[in-house]
Amino acid sequence: MMAHGSTPETTAPKSVTLRRRLIAEVEELAGPRGFSSVTDQALSQWVAREKLRRAIADYEQRAGVISTEEMAAIEAEIGGL
Repeated sequence: MMAHGSTPETTAPKSVTLRRRLIAEVEELAGPRGFSSVTDQALSQWVAREKLRRAIADYEQRAGVISTEEMAAIEAEIGGL
């Protein structure tokens, strides 16, 4: 699996507990062999959103709340969240 950059990353097994219904839905949509790829993609997106959320919270703590207009300009510049 390739990271967002161009260098390959090593992988490691990790045991997780998930709801059976969710597992079934992922396997139906991605196939039983696509489960790890979907999980990797979802966690990568979660990490990116969490880093952004924390950066915004840190900025707002130092500089004040970001206005609706400022957020709209940021979203327009980066293509939305």
